[in-house]
Amino acid sequence: MNANERDLVQRFVDDMTDYAVVILDVQGRVLTWNAGARELFGYASDEIVGRRFTSLHTKGDNLLGKPETALGDALQWGRHDATGPMLRKDGSRLQARLILRPLSDSWQRHVGFGLLAYDTEGGKPVAVVEPEVAATMAAGSTGRAKILVVDDNSGVLEEATEQLTRLGYDVVSASSGAEALAVFERGEKIDLLFTDVVMPGDIAGRDLADKASELRPGLKVLFASGYFEGALVSKGALETDVQFIAKPYRMKALAQKVEEVLAS
Repeated sequence: MNANERDLVQRFVDDMTDYAVVILDVQGRVLTWNAGARELFGYASDEIVGRRFTSLHTKGDNLLGKPETALGDALQWGRHDATGPMLRKDGSRLQARLILRPLSDSWQRHVGFGLLAYDTEGGKPVAVVEPEVAATMAAGSTGRAKILVVDDNSGVLEEATEQLTRLGYDVVSASSGAEALAVFERGEKIDLLFTDVVMPGDIAGRDLADKASELRPGLKVLFASGYFEGALVSKGALETDVQFIAKPYRMKALAQKVEEVLAS
């Protein structure tokens, strides 16, 4: 394709009003914004370029990490295709189909994403009042729950802490079983222990749960691991008294599981 042909394609995309055609960088920030995007979402180019495309998602979807999941799915599988609620600049909601594709340069380096979106319901704006999703998840009948997250992998620990904080919980973190046990020994009130199963040192996940439960009778515990390693297995089967989530987990799955354990 020569320069003139590329210019014609660009003008065609820029002037298209039926579809939002947007280029995002690798972190999901808006790089280009065509006429269709302005028509669909109500933002002028100078109002949205440079901002993350999370601005187009509802508060609930952002709290559940759906925009990040969409980018991850597109990168892993080559395409993300979903229909759901999105937000216009004025706060009204539209039902849109969203398609994401990863973009690579001539050296096959990942350089961004292509986004295509269109209204599936004829463009009728729907007023929306966003629920306080985080508060609802974290509160329930028990008030704002406090969670102790334990993992010897610093990256996993940081990610889990961030996700739970975004979901509205009070979060304390520890990088070892001994460090976590010290939290209980000093009398800090913890509603849920969320711990990795396999950790180095004398106090692994199951040992930590047992010792912590002695100090805090009725403590709720959620285990996480990428593999069982026998730590939660008794007589060849997974123990029936444990709550477990497999790694890697996504924010939505974590939110649902934590809610389930706290409500149990």
